[in-house]
Amino acid sequence: MRHLLILFILLYSSFGFAQNPRLAENYMDQGEYGKALKIYNKIYEENKRNINNLYKVIDIHQQLEQYQQVDSLINDAEKFMRNNKSLTIERGYNLTLQGKDSLAAPYYNEAIAIIDSLPNYTYQIANRFERRNLLDEAIIAYEKGMTANPNANFKIQLANLYGQQGNLEKMFDQYIDLIESNVSYRGRAQAIFFRYITDDPDNEGNRLLRKSLLLRLREKQNPIYNQLLSWLFIQQKDFKKAFLQEKAIYVRTKESTVELQELAVTAIEEKDLDAAKEILEYLVLESQVSSTRYIAESLLAKIKADNAIASDYVTVKSNYEQLLTKYGRDGQTFMLQLDYADFLTFKASEPETAVTILTELENKRLSKFQKAEVKMLLADILVLQEQFNRALILYSQVQTDLPNDELAQEAQYRVARTSYYQGDFPWSLTQLKVLRSATSKLIANDAMELSLTISDHSLEDTTYIALKAFAKADLKQYQNKRSEAISLYDQLLQNHKGDPIEDEALLNQAKLYEIEGNLEAAKNNYQTIIDNFADGILADDAFYKLALLYEEKFDNPNKAQALYERIIYDYADSIHFVDARRRYRRLRGDENLTAF
Repeated sequence: MRHLLILFILLYSSFGFAQNPRLAENYMDQGEYGKALKIYNKIYEENKRNINNLYKVIDIHQQLEQYQQVDSLINDAEKFMRNNKSLTIERGYNLTLQGKDSLAAPYYNEAIAIIDSLPNYTYQIANRFERRNLLDEAIIAYEKGMTANPNANFKIQLANLYGQQGNLEKMFDQYIDLIESNVSYRGRAQAIFFRYITDDPDNEGNRLLRKSLLLRLREKQNPIYNQLLSWLFIQQKDFKKAFLQEKAIYVRTKESTVELQELAVTAIEEKDLDAAKEILEYLVLESQVSSTRYIAESLLAKIKADNAIASDYVTVKSNYEQLLTKYGRDGQTFMLQLDYADFLTFKASEPETAVTILTELENKRLSKFQKAEVKMLLADILVLQEQFNRALILYSQVQTDLPNDELAQEAQYRVARTSYYQGDFPWSLTQLKVLRSATSKLIANDAMELSLTISDHSLEDTTYIALKAFAKADLKQYQNKRSEAISLYDQLLQNHKGDPIEDEALLNQAKLYEIEGNLEAAKNNYQTIIDNFADGILADDAFYKLALLYEEKFDNPNKAQALYERIIYDYADSIHFVDARRRYRRLRGDENLTAF
């Protein structure tokens, strides 16, 4: 295509196309500098006062190693470009290209010296150094310019140059100075910082940014330092440290709890429930706004419900009833009532009570999205009661009511899951393949997980005998019929020993043991997976769950720390990696380091 373009331009060169810069650029891309030079020479001769045309001609001569011609061009240009102070730099750079650095240096120094008497030329001179990749000289020029003219501000340029040099400490300092002078720079600065930091606190960029901010905080209490530290800790997924910063800001300003609320939600999404509970409990105690306290108490109730074991159910139920008495049972407490109905259905085994709550909720003034969520939970209850066809109708209605919405994708996933429970594995797989590219990462991951369960365990068993047994136990687990599910998993493990589905059955059974409070049995299952399926895709889950047991239930932090360490070193791509590293560091004592 490029050759056709060149041919076209050449055919019409008599109409002025011979001076087309695009043609010259095409020649340069192909390394045909002689042809490009002819075009740019003509362009330059027509307008010798255009510095960019001169630079193009100079660049081509330098590509051709025609350094004397460059000197002649500069001599000629200086006669009618007296206000351009960057030509001295070009003289020096021409010598640098010839390996004559010692001869080039005086020209660079001469250009920099101009700034002392003519600070308005700072940008022109420094920018030319930048374009020639003479970064040290560019930095000196910008710094000299700000010294010569206190009103000048080249901190953005300096920060960018320090970044290019890899001098992160100075880069961070420049951007923090900018944010201090104008807080509107914060978003742009954080976007730059993001290039240099990771979720690893020991990464060089993380350490240097943290150091810079902490040093400034010791000298001066400025909320912007706390905000930036909070942002850094959030990137590291260390929400307790972020909470300390956000709390410091709130104590000082007493302005808004929005940042604290958002931090709590992020901590929940990242499964740092300890940090989330601390933040939410603080909001309940400190916030003067009723709606904020309602949100905090609702989220706390959901955390407790989601992580409750059988012995906790009475307390959780009582907590929900107290909150509904306190805040009411109208449309304003929609999520609280929905969460309560979910708990009653899948934990407390009271689906009839849940249906009563949902039916009453349907009669409130709800948005179409809220109505869809109620319909989804009612469909889930129908699946639990094995009324599959009625459930599929409700899921389909959600898809029709909210086309292209994430709730519609979630409904489609539940259709696939229902088909899986029914033993219709091929149709379930068809639905799941579509959802692998779902906009919601959570839905896509769930779809991938169920898809792998079906496909991995049906390759060698086209009659689905083991898979049907597993799906049956899985349905009992979904129905919260824990004893039946545990028994079915036992049968599966006995009848299909050595089957690829064994590790998944052990993992699911262990989760049920935990809910039942049979922690020794859960521990044994996790250990069996570790001992026999260390190369399997569920090994990291077993390590993580076993580590949590040792940390939170058996009060054995040393054993937990060793298991978290295995995840860090052997399962770096695990979804548990970040939380395992965070917990490992807490157990190691990193939380107590005063400098974070």
